[in-house]
Amino acid sequence: MKTLFDSRFIIDGVAEELTPAQMLGRNRPPVDGEPIVDETVDPAILSFEFDEDKISSYLRLVKKARPELQFPLAAQYARARLAGVLIEAIWSHGHFTLPELSVGATWSWHEQGIGSMSALYESVRAVSEYADVLDIGFSSVACEDGGPEIEMKVPQAAGRAIPATLNPDPESWIVYVPFDTEEYRLGGSLLAQALGLKGGACPQVDNPDYLIDCYEVVRELVEDRIAISGISVGPGGLMCALDKMAYKGVGADLDLSDLKRAYPGSDVVRLLFGEVPGVIFQIRDDDFDYLDAEFILQDVMYFPLGHPKKEKGINIRWTSKPAIGSILESLVR
Repeated sequence: MKTLFDSRFIIDGVAEELTPAQMLGRNRPPVDGEPIVDETVDPAILSFEFDEDKISSYLRLVKKARPELQFPLAAQYARARLAGVLIEAIWSHGHFTLPELSVGATWSWHEQGIGSMSALYESVRAVSEYADVLDIGFSSVACEDGGPEIEMKVPQAAGRAIPATLNPDPESWIVYVPFDTEEYRLGGSLLAQALGLKGGACPQVDNPDYLIDCYEVVRELVEDRIAISGISVGPGGLMCALDKMAYKGVGADLDLSDLKRAYPGSDVVRLLFGEVPGVIFQIRDDDFDYLDAEFILQDVMYFPLGHPKKEKGINIRWTSKPAIGSILESLVR
């Protein structure tokens, strides 16, 4: 669908200088003809209320849902797609750094009323600007009729270096690293979609410099086999990723207290189902001090969540008490 990507756009009355293809590094002239004219549509302002006692039922709903691109959230969705496909490559065999990767990207799109063409343009702009800071190039770009959807892949990814499922060692640690500093919000998430909720605020995914720092330290842990299993956190959030890691009677006992204290504005449902890109990985207990030193050196946040258990199910607990209060309480017990 070359014509759409090579067309000029007028968005909200402003003639855009570059075509979508040009923003993605394709140096070719615009097609002749009238520009595509559209306007942006703002997301509905909603306040979601969720029940922390329904985490299991929310997970069942999320596992049946599929990601859906909403036009007002297209830029955020596109950045999350790019971050997600790069993070998924972190588990691959071989030696590589983030700038050595490239991405193949395909937009499935067609005109679907006010806001659809603006969403296309803004999603391309968001991806190109995010990739530019990451120093990531595009091996291929395409636009075809359909969607709306954005599909991406990393051609260099070559099989997993470590498994995505938990090792049953009960002394080992399960560690969570968000690859963005964004607040946990549920607008546009699988959980919101499963509950029929449209609009609302979602993670912006707009800190590529922080993703670079996170990527460097986690990739080193994978290459050096310090990480013994790992999985990406994307659609469905932290809870969905944890559920995928558990298998065949191997579960986990987890404590979200440190994560909750780090994000005091987010309740547990948002922390578990908010789709901030990141990773969960497992390390042996003997490697914990090394891990701590590496993350401190890179100035990257990480959250030890707990340990595997040799029985089915994921047990999650948390407290809102200050850290010192929790320590004193444990000493009293």
